[in-house]
Amino acid sequence: MRTKLLLSSFAISMIVNAQGTWTQKANIGGTARSGAVGFSIGNKAYIGTGDMGSTGSAMRDFWEWDQSTNVWTQKSDFGGSVRSYAVGFSIGTKGYIGTGQDNYPNPMVDFLEYDPSSNTWIQKADFGGTPRGSAVGFSIGTKGYIGTGGGFSVDFWEWDQITNVWAKKADFGGIGRFSAVGFSIGTKGYIGTGCSNIYAGIKYEADFWEWDQATNVWTQKADFGGSARCYAVGFSIGTKGYMGTGATNGYGGITNDFWEWDQATNIWTQKSPLSGQAREMAVGFSIGTEGYIGAGYGVNGNFGVTLNDFWEYNPNGNGLNEIDLSNLVSVYPNPSNGKATVQMNGLENMQMRDIKVYNTQGEEIYQSANRNIDLSSQPSGIYFLQLKSDQGVATKKIIIQK
Repeated sequence: MRTKLLLSSFAISMIVNAQGTWTQKANIGGTARSGAVGFSIGNKAYIGTGDMGSTGSAMRDFWEWDQSTNVWTQKSDFGGSVRSYAVGFSIGTKGYIGTGQDNYPNPMVDFLEYDPSSNTWIQKADFGGTPRGSAVGFSIGTKGYIGTGGGFSVDFWEWDQITNVWAKKADFGGIGRFSAVGFSIGTKGYIGTGCSNIYAGIKYEADFWEWDQATNVWTQKADFGGSARCYAVGFSIGTKGYMGTGATNGYGGITNDFWEWDQATNIWTQKSPLSGQAREMAVGFSIGTEGYIGAGYGVNGNFGVTLNDFWEYNPNGNGLNEIDLSNLVSVYPNPSNGKATVQMNGLENMQMRDIKVYNTQGEEIYQSANRNIDLSSQPSGIYFLQLKSDQGVATKKIIIQK
């Protein structure tokens, strides 16, 4: 019993002290871009639209990245007109892009759905608020949300995937702003940082707010741990939120710092900075237990540069180059009805610390120290299992079919 307690304590210590590790992946397909949108569906990522930067021309091409193969594949162009600074998020097996601005720049209000199974776009009800770019968006359950944005807006809107109807919710709790960061954790939504208009000038913000879907109430949380900024990125993994990069002081004040927010403690902790070039107007999202940042706009000397690199963040990386054991670990049966066994091929003497399972929204839905896992209470779909042991870590995709 004492041995198990020591192992558990060590695992907790590893998580608390982990600074996270960054790994470069294949460059995003197509032209380098800033002000693009990105979201994930299952173990696939999607990036599209955006601005070429050098020519100022907006785009509508759309790309899919496979987490298992690290390959980008071009898909059907976005179904609306060219744009940058749009909003993108996913609900279930569908992706959504809306608002943004065209080349002139005219703000837009249209909203479209992408179906990966048919590789087609379908126009949905226009966004309920005024046309705008540089808003924030995220999803909670079967609802999508868009708020703030161009014109220093504070309004906040909910879209129902089932009824295709927009409904206005309580205005954002902070001052109006554009180019903020938004993400969700469970039934809560979060918006922070961004640029506001104070006394006829632009002011960088660092405040951070929580919206409760059940009560429709905004509550201010601890200010973002880094300096005030615009054009940052954010995403969530489990019960943690992550924010970083962005512009902290106008031209030349671009950063690559990266921070973690704990929903349970309301505390910000600085993590390993993005290994790639400092940037603003990048895209960010999560897949299972990993986060991703790519594209954006950086500065080399006195010249700006548009980027297409793509980076994966492992929040539990401890800088000790943990061995990836994924090829030596399997789950059987897979697919299953939710009950399965984790098998360790050639690792009979391995001391396992724990097993965690996450859904496609990055939420932890199961934890155990037992190799026999029971996810029978979960709905059919794709899940991600993470195993930590004394010899390394392993991540496996699990499919539940009922």
